[in-house]
Amino acid sequence: MEVTKNLGGGSLIGMPIYYSDGTNFGTLCGMDLRPHHFTEEHISLFKAMAKLLENVLNLERANHRVQALSAPLVPISDTVAILPVIGDVDEDRTNRIMEHSLSQSLKQGLEYMIFDLSGLVTIDECSAFNLLKIGQSLKLLGVRMIITGVRPELALKAVQSGSDLDQIHTESNLSDALRYIGYHLEKI
Repeated sequence: MEVTKNLGGGSLIGMPIYYSDGTNFGTLCGMDLRPHHFTEEHISLFKAMAKLLENVLNLERANHRVQALSAPLVPISDTVAILPVIGDVDEDRTNRIMEHSLSQSLKQGLEYMIFDLSGLVTIDECSAFNLLKIGQSLKLLGVRMIITGVRPELALKAVQSGSDLDQIHTESNLSDALRYIGYHLEKI
């Protein structure tokens, strides 16, 4: 290898690291300026370390996919999407929701994003405040946020946090939010 030529000799051991789909991430390498004879034990150790790194990378990739599912954006039209917030929400999750909603609203050219909180189980005071900050951030991008499904305990947390609720439009449910935007629902 070019790097070992520049070192003027020595030793190198390397094991490839692959994702579970077979794509190569890179190589785990050990280098020394001195020549070294690698035994089967050394090779086994490097193989085990490469396998451990492969497992960590695959877990990280799977975690990233799960995190993306924790903030699914459901398009209703070219300019309207719904983000159902389900389960528990903490500061990490609100940060992911913020990143995802901001990037996707730009990517999709949204005018409205409806945050449906009817599936929300628990939320801490800081996260309630952060959800309102998402609305302010979206507004800077030209996207109007509508919140639906607010339960009494969340309304209390938002008021107690001193948040400026005038900036966020709320509707009691998804049907009312769509009607507010101008959609008419009818049975077929």
